[in-house]
Amino acid sequence: MINIDTIYQKVLVLANKEQRGYITPQEFNLLADKAQMDIYANYFHALKMAHVKPVKTQVGTSGDDLEMIQAKLHPFKAVSLFTLNANDTIATIPANVYFIDIISQNDVEVVELTRQEAAYTQNNPLTMATNSRRVYVREQCDTINCYISLYPTPTVDTDFKIYYYIVPTPPKWGYVVVNDKALYNNATSVDFKLHPSEEEVLVNRILELSGLLIRSEELAQAAMVDKQNTKQEQNS
Repeated sequence: MINIDTIYQKVLVLANKEQRGYITPQEFNLLADKAQMDIYANYFHALKMAHVKPVKTQVGTSGDDLEMIQAKLHPFKAVSLFTLNANDTIATIPANVYFIDIISQNDVEVVELTRQEAAYTQNNPLTMATNSRRVYVREQCDTINCYISLYPTPTVDTDFKIYYYIVPTPPKWGYVVVNDKALYNNATSVDFKLHPSEEEVLVNRILELSGLLIRSEELAQAAMVDKQNTKQEQNS
């Protein structure tokens, strides 16, 4: 975890240098969530690339090997059980699913397919899903739940296990107003869920986003320079 007040204070110092702009708590909270999700999404891209080419790859601005990527993702891992009702195809999965790792039934992995792949396999007797070779398609989420389609349709209620990565809780810099000034309130704040090594990456990403928000090209450029300097230091 990374303390959100630490990040906000660093961002304010850099953003306010030479009076380039001020980021309100409301703006910061929006940018903080976007920055965290950007970095989080990069983990999965890096994980995919590490499996394709098992050498050092890029996550954020630093080179991470597969072990480090997995360490950064570990706090977000979750497992849950769900049931597909008899004669039904659509199953409800946890609403906080960001990325599905594995779905299994009786310790046998269920294969993920795209909708086009599923349509093709289900229309071909040689590739059609069976009870011993199940497949699923990820469906859209609504405001309450997420869903998947599972094939073949079971004749009895069937239990499945899902291993997945959750959606990170949005960070929040909580505050109280005293004499027209926003003061940090730890009780209502939510820290970043990212690995501590991402602190500088977070600051740089928020500065990049805030540079666009306050329309300051100099601020965005300064953030990019600082980002490049951080990368050089880490590489050395």
